[in-house]
Amino acid sequence: MTGISIGPLAFDPARFGAVLAILLYVSVAELVSWVQRRRGRPDTGLYWSTLTLIGWVVGARIGFVAANAAVFADHPLDAIKLWQGGFAPAAGWIAGGLVLLVALLGGQPGALRTTLPAAAVAALTLLLTAASFPPPDIRLPALSLQTLDGRAAQLAGQGRPVVLNLWATWCPPCRREMPMMMELAASTPDVRFVFANQGESTAQIRSFLADEGLPADDVLRDNQQQLTAELGVAGMPSTLVFDADGDLVAARTGELSRAALVGLVDSARQ
Repeated sequence: MTGISIGPLAFDPARFGAVLAILLYVSVAELVSWVQRRRGRPDTGLYWSTLTLIGWVVGARIGFVAANAAVFADHPLDAIKLWQGGFAPAAGWIAGGLVLLVALLGGQPGALRTTLPAAAVAALTLLLTAASFPPPDIRLPALSLQTLDGRAAQLAGQGRPVVLNLWATWCPPCRREMPMMMELAASTPDVRFVFANQGESTAQIRSFLADEGLPADDVLRDNQQQLTAELGVAGMPSTLVFDADGDLVAARTGELSRAALVGLVDSARQ
């Protein structure tokens, strides 16, 4: 299984863990603050726990952007696309710690009383999620798909890393990320990119590509959605990266940033 589905929502394990950790962090902070108020203690801990969470997100994002400065230099607006993911946890913990330090120096001990239990629960949630969903042992399927001209195309046996993107024209995140992914594919000849459309007609695919001005060279049709079942995909877009031997290196569900995709491609080359 490469993704987790909850109703209409689909996540890869890392994103699922992050969303769950944030929800539990907010819930625990609210609970502790409520208990303090019930005991008649003036409490500003909820305010500071919120600032700490914001500090973590901002610090983690800045850390990720700094670590991938070369990629963001050419596409600076990508830095604000938080929905694409891309955070440096260590930088986030440092930034959150600095917010708490400011609270303590400002005479707000309640900040620790509320924030530390919430942060501990969030950290434990991240650890348990990672342990519960280890990377799946998957190989690039030896399936035959179709080009838009109706010819058979094999996935496996290419002898180079493969970035496999499962997509559909009705999927907004798929449509948003595809121009970026195709641009990267054109500049990365040592890696094979495959855009495997799931279950749509040639006419639908060609119409979308023509409207967006995108090439059809790396686009294949998976008429029966075999890859969705074979790879345990929970939703689209899903991007799976395989090394030259056909072993899965990484899998992501949801829209990817350019920097994250570059990092996945680099890991497949190693």
